[in-house]
Amino acid sequence: MKNPTKSRSTLLVAVGAGVFLVGTGLAFVATRDSGSPAQTNVAAAATTTTAPGYVAPRAETPRAGFTIPPGFQAMAVQVPFVQGVAGYAKAGDHVNVYGAFKNFPANTALPNPAAKLVLADVEVLAVDTAAPAAGEAPVAAATYLLAVDGTQAEALVYLQSFESAYLTLARDDQPSLSTPGRTPKNAA
Repeated sequence: MKNPTKSRSTLLVAVGAGVFLVGTGLAFVATRDSGSPAQTNVAAAATTTTAPGYVAPRAETPRAGFTIPPGFQAMAVQVPFVQGVAGYAKAGDHVNVYGAFKNFPANTALPNPAAKLVLADVEVLAVDTAAPAAGEAPVAAATYLLAVDGTQAEALVYLQSFESAYLTLARDDQPSLSTPGRTPKNAA
């Protein structure tokens, strides 16, 4: 003979679980609407800043957060793997940016073609490298998020759009750099 109390409690637990599942499903459907305040708040929370210049990582990306120094902006620059120091640079490092001017010289004092130091001691905020597979030609690229001011951003836009860029790792105690540039006349 069955215990009627045990059957009744099992039935109540089953009904409660069903109500919970249906309620959860309805809540999910209600918040799925792109215009709903709940989803807008979730999206806003994914990109809010907690301190001046600090950009929190988005929930769907495994990258660490970073701080943009005052007076600077973050700019992503994609450089071929080898020209981007072959994956050795990491967040917190500083790099020097050299330009290879093949089309039109950026500085009228340099004949065409030319190579010249364009930016020195630029802080790396983040790096996303894609190393070439074994036996594959080194054509993969790395994306560097750099802290730059407006003038530096313009120089990088020019290099990325019309010429090419090379990065070198800078020492922590690197003195101020200045170079004359290199052309076919003084390359050696």
